[in-house]
Amino acid sequence: MNSHTPAHPASSSPSNNTIPFPKKEPAPKPPNKLEQLVVLESVIRLLPGRSAVAIHAVNEPRGLLGFEQAFLLALNRRGKARMEAASSLAGVEAHAPLVRDLCAAVRARLDKSAQISLAGLGKAHGYPHAFGLWLPFLDRKGCAFAGLLLTRGAPWQAADIQIGERVAGSYALSLRALSPPSLLGWFTIPRWFMLTVAAASAGLALLPVKLSVLAPFEVVAADPQIVAAPLDGVIAHIDAQPNSRVRKGQVLFRLEDTVLKAEADIARQKADVAASKYATAEIGAFSDHDLHRTVAIAVKERDLAEAEHNYAIAMLARADVRAESDGVLLYSSPSEWIGKPVQVGEHVMEIADPSRVEFRIDLGVSDAIALEQGNAVRLFLDAEPLRPRDAAIHELSYHATPQADGTLRYRVIAQLPDNDAPPRIGFRGTAQVTGQDVSLGFYLFRRPIATLRQMFGI
Repeated sequence: MNSHTPAHPASSSPSNNTIPFPKKEPAPKPPNKLEQLVVLESVIRLLPGRSAVAIHAVNEPRGLLGFEQAFLLALNRRGKARMEAASSLAGVEAHAPLVRDLCAAVRARLDKSAQISLAGLGKAHGYPHAFGLWLPFLDRKGCAFAGLLLTRGAPWQAADIQIGERVAGSYALSLRALSPPSLLGWFTIPRWFMLTVAAASAGLALLPVKLSVLAPFEVVAADPQIVAAPLDGVIAHIDAQPNSRVRKGQVLFRLEDTVLKAEADIARQKADVAASKYATAEIGAFSDHDLHRTVAIAVKERDLAEAEHNYAIAMLARADVRAESDGVLLYSSPSEWIGKPVQVGEHVMEIADPSRVEFRIDLGVSDAIALEQGNAVRLFLDAEPLRPRDAAIHELSYHATPQADGTLRYRVIAQLPDNDAPPRIGFRGTAQVTGQDVSLGFYLFRRPIATLRQMFGI
């Protein structure tokens, strides 16, 4: 039996020491326009606010729309555009010449997409992009409230416009969701309204009105009796209280009379001595003819001593100050006067008739207007806020007088009609003093005009 060894065919597989090469995967395709549009719209829906939408609109769609520069313009109701954002710029100068011309280029193309030739901007400002595309943002009524102005150096194709309108619609939808309808566009007051307001203001400025000013006033007594110090001295005692009724002849206050009593006593003794000398001279003249010459001298000395005595008695009597009429006693407080030295003629008290009052108005220098006797005055008492009173000017001061607070004021005296019940003396309030007729414009701007003239001399 023949042994047969089968032949082993040559193996075609690689040897165990050979490393295989990996297969090369194909490169990923760039996203097409539709994919970019879907991604862009999904991002637009997540933008948090109007400013974020504006910045995104002028920068992010560059790869999809193929623009070189983009501008977001807000529109008012009259179609005037204002630039809010520009691509690759942090801020926009609204008054720059190029910005003004770009805004003016879209005025006739508000509610529809359109190509715009910007070749004139290249000549005027050296702007390099000659082809523009206006993409409006429309509200629910189909009116443009904003829009994108895209510029580049090549003409725009129909496909670019179609995609751009879809992008503009997405931005418009986002802005409508983020802003109330009244704040979508750039709000401005209509021109007709401005003209109407200006005409009405000019007409009202010529309307004649009474010029009036406000000033504080106080209710004071009309023609009060002044109680003054009759001589130099110190007030020792006050017998009547403030705001109390007094009668004629009643003692009001007393001056210190110790010195006056002593002077009266000395004057009385001098009078007694002079009377004794006169009696001695008169008796001696019967027996001695030479004593006739001393009688006349003794008479004069007696008369002089009696006059001095009467004067001392009168001065002592004047130490008690009495009321000369009936009325209400007006003064501050007894504690302020007791022990206070006073001079002859010094004002201490007043006696007033409560049924006869007047109103002392202190008119500031800055409020001074042309006034005449008889001009109307309206009085608003602090104690009677719901009952204004009508009065008339009775007296005017010619010069301003200094007040306790250091200011200068004119004094105006007003009186009530005879049939009106007078308020209590001492009440205060605010008076509206009425002057001559002036225009409403002068009435409103009198103070500002005076201030400007005083500050700048114009």
